[in-house]
Amino acid sequence: MSPVSENNEDWLKSVSSPVSSLLEELEKAGAEKFPGAAHMASGFSQGRLIALLSRLLKASRILETGTFTGYGSLCLAEGLDENGLLFTIENSKEYAAFAQNFFDRSAFAKQIRLMEGRAEEIIPLLNENWDLVYLDADKTSNRLYISMLWPKLRPGGIILIDNVFARGGIFKPEAEKRAFEKAVTALNHDLPMMFPDAEQFILPIRDGLSILQKKA
Repeated sequence: MSPVSENNEDWLKSVSSPVSSLLEELEKAGAEKFPGAAHMASGFSQGRLIALLSRLLKASRILETGTFTGYGSLCLAEGLDENGLLFTIENSKEYAAFAQNFFDRSAFAKQIRLMEGRAEEIIPLLNENWDLVYLDADKTSNRLYISMLWPKLRPGGIILIDNVFARGGIFKPEAEKRAFEKAVTALNHDLPMMFPDAEQFILPIRDGLSILQKKA
């Protein structure tokens, strides 16, 4: 389905700039610690993409929902300006503890704020204007998250939505789709109508990444 899959990540690594030794260690440790959920990590190809977007935006404020092991968080943090902050929300204490260990050892230890809890409860408490938002948590809540965050996204800012292919579920006949697959499918189609002041493009990388940019 996607030209960039887990099967050719090694090739992509061989022809791309290398990641830090800490990210390599995190990727390996995360796969060993959470073998049944390893697919949830951003991975090399998507990690390099979101790091690049963060650098291009010269991000001052980044929000991530769904920290998991923290791989994506550290990639996003690469683009933070000198006084920039990344806020990442994780509802699992186990995932949060794992990620925090790597955050503390990284060059961005003082710039990452990890918050435990439900994103819909934490987002309203954050009085920030966002340059970049990365949604990678509960897929059925993305519509709510975007509605809450859009007024706080600066012109030219970007919202990234992961897993917009729903592991291929969006391509099933409608009658065969599960609830979350229907929610993802509907949001993919509804975003241009919901936000006419946005440019949307879905990049077929891994499980699909939607890029929604607020018009300047």
